[in-house]
Amino acid sequence: MIEETARVIAIENNQLLLEAETRTACNACAAKQGCGTSVLSKWVGRKFTRFQAQNTVNARVGDEVVVGLAEEAMLKGSIFVYLLPLLAMIGFALLADGLLSTNTASRDLLVLVSAVAGFALMLFISRRFLSTNSNRSKLTPVVLRKNIA
Repeated sequence: MIEETARVIAIENNQLLLEAETRTACNACAAKQGCGTSVLSKWVGRKFTRFQAQNTVNARVGDEVVVGLAEEAMLKGSIFVYLLPLLAMIGFALLADGLLSTNTASRDLLVLVSAVAGFALMLFISRRFLSTNSNRSKLTPVVLRKNIA
């Protein structure tokens, strides 16, 4: 289970609206002084992610809670959101490249458009698949406990 701390910012119908700070790995990295990611994250500032979870620990507004997400859910979500659209993009580009003759006008543009179409189509399919009720319940973070820090 992957755990993260979040703050309760609202409660509605036993659903918590939580806010967690999006962090980079820069604090644990030895190269943070010479790293572009570290510099960029300082320039952009702190970012927060908002999401909902069931209130299973009787939390109140302002409480810090520990939320968890199963590793399997994280892996499945990553595959559907990152890997499959990338593979579709490459596949559509290769398919278009193979189907178009070498002397076709604007051939490279057509291959590019095919690649973008493959990426967008698979992203749409992945989003629809992940948003089904059975998948949504598996991919929703759960509140594990109140943070007593």
